[in-house]
Amino acid sequence: MTTPDYYALDLRGESCPYPVIHTLEALHDLQPGEILQVHTDCPQAYRNIPDDATAAGHELMADPSREGAVMTFTFRRGEKILGKHLTQDKPRRSWFSRTKTTS
Repeated sequence: MTTPDYYALDLRGESCPYPVIHTLEALHDLQPGEILQVHTDCPQAYRNIPDDATAAGHELMADPSREGAVMTFTFRRGEKILGKHLTQDKPRRSWFSRTKTTS
């Protein structure tokens, strides 16, 4: 089984609410079905990121993993974003990088 290509977002060192905001911005910038992996060490993110992202219509693909203080979340961008995104009307910035997997 091959892992699909995904985007990675490294938010280590960012304090709340920025991990949630940047995660939602990045998911908003993706095409439906694309995958985003988020890395953060913000303790509040354990609940806030999955709750806010799923409420916005994105799929949490697996339980968050933890290695030391760093948590990793993997999301699939939803077909339709629910509600108005906080940064919807702002210019887009590239908060994430494309990661190619090899099989």
